[in-house]
Amino acid sequence: MDRGYNMGNKQLNNRGLNSKGFTLVELIAVVAIISMIAVYITIEINQSSDDAKIGLATAFLTSNVPGAISSFRARHMSSCRAIDDEFTIGDETYTAGGEATKANLVNRGLAANTPWDDVWTAEFNDDTREITIEFPLVGTNADTVQADLEANLTGRAQVVSVTGGAVGDASSGLIIVYSCS
Repeated sequence: MDRGYNMGNKQLNNRGLNSKGFTLVELIAVVAIISMIAVYITIEINQSSDDAKIGLATAFLTSNVPGAISSFRARHMSSCRAIDDEFTIGDETYTAGGEATKANLVNRGLAANTPWDDVWTAEFNDDTREITIEFPLVGTNADTVQADLEANLTGRAQVVSVTGGAVGDASSGLIIVYSCS
């Protein structure tokens, strides 16, 4: 009886030695699962980052730009005519035209760049009394971002029109025309 018990223990110990550690298949499975989780998390983080930037861009284009235009008009007897005149702030001189139009709007509190850190431009048309903002959109999700922003801007007060450039083009992005009257 004693001998059988020892033999049983010895067999158990041999099995224990053989089963220590992981097999290659188990390690590959764990690495694959961790990789899939990492990819999912990365996609979610990038998506939420774009969502936040779309929110910032929407607020900028639907609230901040009309607010800056209204602020300029309030200081210039309800007129935008001087928005594209040459002017100086400190040591910086802005030439007449689009450079002055954008500088006047930035001077009224607008950010000089988009949430994606691209440079937007502005032009004033004295005949129609409208300000046109070219808002560039570049990157892998530019088409989705463009569609979302177009939907968010369409039908807003002071927004005369919203058109999108061809995604992938140098002209990709939005062209938003605001009423200045």
